[in-house]
Amino acid sequence: MGFRLKLREPLPDGLKRVFREQVQSALELCRHPAKQRGVTVHEVRKHLKKLRAAMRLTVGEVGKSQHAREDRCVREIGRLVSDLRDAQVRLQTLIQLRDETAKGPGENHFARIEELLSLERESFSAAFAGWQKQAIPKLERIGERLSKWPLAGITWKQICGTVGRTYKRGQRGLAKTIKKPQPENFHAWRKKDLWYQLRILQPLNRVVLEKIAADEEVLGELLGREHDFDFLLARLENEGGDEALHNELVQLQKLIRKRGSKLRRDALELGRRFYAEPSKAFAKRISIFIDKRNS
Repeated sequence: MGFRLKLREPLPDGLKRVFREQVQSALELCRHPAKQRGVTVHEVRKHLKKLRAAMRLTVGEVGKSQHAREDRCVREIGRLVSDLRDAQVRLQTLIQLRDETAKGPGENHFARIEELLSLERESFSAAFAGWQKQAIPKLERIGERLSKWPLAGITWKQICGTVGRTYKRGQRGLAKTIKKPQPENFHAWRKKDLWYQLRILQPLNRVVLEKIAADEEVLGELLGREHDFDFLLARLENEGGDEALHNELVQLQKLIRKRGSKLRRDALELGRRFYAEPSKAFAKRISIFIDKRNS
């Protein structure tokens, strides 16, 4: 069905279907891991993030306490593989930089660093080899509990209010990042909740909401890339080694700082445009699509 509601679907049923599809997709990956290394971890975590974003749409109906308990359970599953995922991201980020800077086939300016990160990834892969067996029963129990969530009284007005609050959090994150453009603020600002929530609501007005979601997706990609750069630098900051490794680190640091600076400028420019609208007006604009649908 895709990560979205259906126009002729009762709202409680549609939300529970979205929950169920994300849980089942994560379970399928755990039971039948992808052959390509790292894909299973990445995709499972993505389904968990989608699930959490969808769950937040219902907090006004189920209550903060019940939502917080289940959200905590979903995050615990993600933490089963957080170290493995982090090692995978660092290696992928370096490989992408390697390919982008190579002037010919087989050229590698960061061979020693790549070897170091590959060994680290292998170590975490071995340490977390059985994570799926732990995740499967947790996912099954979460899916069962979510199917019983009391959503019969949920309204589109509540959904719009939640989306407006998500937008407002993005505005606050932007303001904090402009005031203090530090890595931790860029990282906190990059959360994809709004993008996921807009994707769920796209059928209300596909043209407009797809455009809004696309802008938010680009912003998330800019911030994500910038975070991956900072994440890689932080890992290598105090790394010792021989002269060859040291020279690679110096070269990598210069490259990342230059590209990271551009990513931050682009993200702030897009963020200022995207979050220029008052949050109440943004929520109102979404609610107009709902009013038209129900008229």
